Amino acid sequence: MLANDVVSLLNAQTSQTQIRTPSPEMDKQTFLILLTKQPANQDPLDPMKSEEFVSQLAQFSSLEQAMNLNSNFEQFMAFQQLTQATSLIGKTVVCLVHTPEGLIPVAGVVEMVMTLDGQAYLKLSDGSEVELSTVISVQPTPVDGEGDS
Repeated sequence: MLANDVVSLLNAQTSQTQIRTPSPEMDKQTFLILLTKQPANQDPLDPMKSEEFVSQLAQFSSLEQAMNLNSNFEQFMAFQQLTQATSLIGKTVVCLVHTPEGLIPVAGVVEMVMTLDGQAYLKLSDGSEVELSTVISVQPTPVDGEGDS
């Protein structure tokens, strides 16, 4: 009877225990927790030197600044791409589009610009949507009556 009680108690505890899957990346919060727990759990006969602790803080600060810089750079690049795309509104562009037959040129006047997953897309006068990176030439759109001789 005692064995059955122990087994049922272990099963109950196991079902209530949350299982964590290890992550290969350490996030900022985990690093700070480890950093603050380290002094409390160190060997009292061989404590960590303050220089080591300050060095770890400096490394963490540098890493955080690099991550923030990368995020800001990505935002800047997305804005730059959108600015470049909007400058094409009203102009005739030629793009190379992938099809099952291969690359084909598609031409049209840019009517609208949109972004999807960080990429700028152009909506052309024929209704097609092409990625900004596929543009191979840009020409001013002729005004009615212009170019007639």
